[in-house]
Amino acid sequence: MRVLIIGAGVIGTIYGWATSEAGHDVVHVVRPGRASRLAQGVTLNMFDKRQGHEKKNVCRYDIKVVESLGPSSDFEIVIVPVHHYELVDTLKQFVPQVKDADFLLLTQNWHGTKDVDLILPQNRYAYGDAKAGGIFRDDGLVATISTIDVGQVGGRHDNCLRKSIDLFESADLRPTVRENILHYLWVQYAITGGLWPALVRAGSFEALLRDRQTGELALTAARECLDVVARRGVDLSRYPETRTYYRRSFVLSQIALMTLKFMFRYSEYAKRSSAHALADAREIRTFYFDLLNTGRELHVDMPVMVSFQLDIEGFQAQGHPM
Repeated sequence: MRVLIIGAGVIGTIYGWATSEAGHDVVHVVRPGRASRLAQGVTLNMFDKRQGHEKKNVCRYDIKVVESLGPSSDFEIVIVPVHHYELVDTLKQFVPQVKDADFLLLTQNWHGTKDVDLILPQNRYAYGDAKAGGIFRDDGLVATISTIDVGQVGGRHDNCLRKSIDLFESADLRPTVRENILHYLWVQYAITGGLWPALVRAGSFEALLRDRQTGELALTAARECLDVVARRGVDLSRYPETRTYYRRSFVLSQIALMTLKFMFRYSEYAKRSSAHALADAREIRTFYFDLLNTGRELHVDMPVMVSFQLDIEGFQAQGHPM
């Protein structure tokens, strides 16, 4: 399959490498001036959770990059791993250049798809949620890969979804198809956006894991954000990952904290996939105010989230050592 990936960031590089290794013709389109910096390829220090693959693998991805597309670019699928607030502008730029391609939007969603639908018909795009992550260091990309979740709006099963599934299955990624992809993405948005403010206040994962009080606030903030999702009409009982945040007793909340501590302290996958967590102040602020403002509109009480506002407004992005 001929695949175009927008950019060569962390997620695009990881999935580009995996699908290229599976035999697909993968091309990354990058900003002017960046192609020369990628001419020697990218060194990957990979923790690979795929079945049948070497767990720890240091290799070179001979990444194919271009800085512009020709007038008749014949890609079958375009993967768009960008921030959700950059999605519409990205689609406006590239959809006219790849008129016959289908799209996988490897991004988050909070405001629905009205703006996307003005650019692309729903039968030409699917959403994806990466189960991968990492951080660029001087010696390359320290990363991890597990799988990917995909789905179409309204539970559609058009050819664009089939292409996405085939592409990732060929790379042993075993995608999970979400019948209500927007509800699924909103749940992930709420959990991430609820945990981030406590992480910002603590300053690092290690500091957060040591601070029981801030850790408890993190769980409560995530629950408040999930209450917003529930008020939107999402049935949280369909998403087992939300149960951690509804532990009502002291003992159960301590178990939830211990689970999070174990995951982020000892799980190589969790450490690598969250290594970029404090790297983008705009992303953190966008999640925070999206959730807070929607909560206010829906009359959801969010006192813990409100208490983090000064932390979020004063946050400056930083590198996050693993």
